[in-house]
Amino acid sequence: MAIHFYLRDILRQTFQTLWAHKLRSFLTMFGITWGVMSLLLLGAVGQGFRIGQRQRLANLGQDLIFIFGGRVSVGAAAGQSERWVYLTEEDCRLVATQLSAVRACTPIISRGNVRAETPANNVAFEVFGVMPNYQGMRYTPLGRGRLINSEDQSEGRRVVVLGEEVRKQLFPRGDAVGQQVRLNQIPFDVVGLLSMIGKEGNSGTNARLFIPLETMRRYFPHRAAGTYPDAISFMMAQPVNADLHKAAVTQMRTMLGRRKGFALDDPSALDYWDTIENFRLVNKIFEAMDLFLGSVGIVTLMLGAIGVMNIMLVAVSERTHEIGVRKALGATHRDILLQFLLEGLALAAMSGGLGLAFGFGISQALQGLPFPEGFRPPTVTWSLGLLAVAVLTLVALGATLIPARRAALLPPAEAVRYEV
Repeated sequence: MAIHFYLRDILRQTFQTLWAHKLRSFLTMFGITWGVMSLLLLGAVGQGFRIGQRQRLANLGQDLIFIFGGRVSVGAAAGQSERWVYLTEEDCRLVATQLSAVRACTPIISRGNVRAETPANNVAFEVFGVMPNYQGMRYTPLGRGRLINSEDQSEGRRVVVLGEEVRKQLFPRGDAVGQQVRLNQIPFDVVGLLSMIGKEGNSGTNARLFIPLETMRRYFPHRAAGTYPDAISFMMAQPVNADLHKAAVTQMRTMLGRRKGFALDDPSALDYWDTIENFRLVNKIFEAMDLFLGSVGIVTLMLGAIGVMNIMLVAVSERTHEIGVRKALGATHRDILLQFLLEGLALAAMSGGLGLAFGFGISQALQGLPFPEGFRPPTVTWSLGLLAVAVLTLVALGATLIPARRAALLPPAEAVRYEV
């Protein structure tokens, strides 16, 4: 019960001090509220972006490295002339079976502007020839029917799986599974439909048709198939784990350099798109932004802390006589120190609580708004809330300790004689 009355008195005295200096109190509380809200919202924006990027990469697949053949540079190695590097299905097989940092690899042949015809429409789309394991590495959510299987591949069947945008164009009404589509006048049976990928449908997979790699090689061969019968457009690899992605790239470059006869330091011989490295690079950029914007929020909090210190120093000055009386009646330095420290913390807690409430409220209000692909609404997490509370606590302690210590060290006789 004594603690209850003690805290009540502290809150009453805090409100009296704030009311006595309304404008100064408002500006101080506004600075702390704005600083806490800024810290929370800036961190929430960065967190929302990270979540959006993870989802965007998840729409591609898990830990993927795309490898494309390039061109050997003139003079990259003794006796070499400029020439194209063509990847083959055998290259992909060796990458998957002989490299310790790679757990899987799949070859792809791609052709653009293949005419796809149905009674409803006639449109040009991109066609991918893939192995069955492509569908386990790349994100290909099945909506209806089935995906390409090993029998389709081994027998070179004329079957096709449609992306959602292709389905909308070729079969706007009715079920497409079991129907036929003609690809450059060659009939294919539709065996499966993919679900829409991405909130806005911007993924290229939505606008592709997928057929078995063997079928692709037979009807839509690679342009270098006359020289390299098993030539592919590119390969897609997965490292054993995300931390080994650089080792996987190094091992693949070393192996392919030996097989294709290009120097390991030739940057144009192969092209890579490493989704792991791409995400980490973007994450570093936003971490730097978080650091900069967070420092702006902390500076705002520090300015608010100066205001808290100013108000508490004024309170000490105005209540010097009261402090002397309390000390004369037996109050210790510790009692006085604790009283003013708690008053300052109460002021900071009220301001910080408003900042947390406003920050969380704004982030929740933004949840229903549309955001572009790769972005998510600001997301407040427990870690962000704890960080804001920790920063606020440190700032409040620093702002109130000096005036509280000054009040505690006042000599009782001098304090009693003091007149405002």
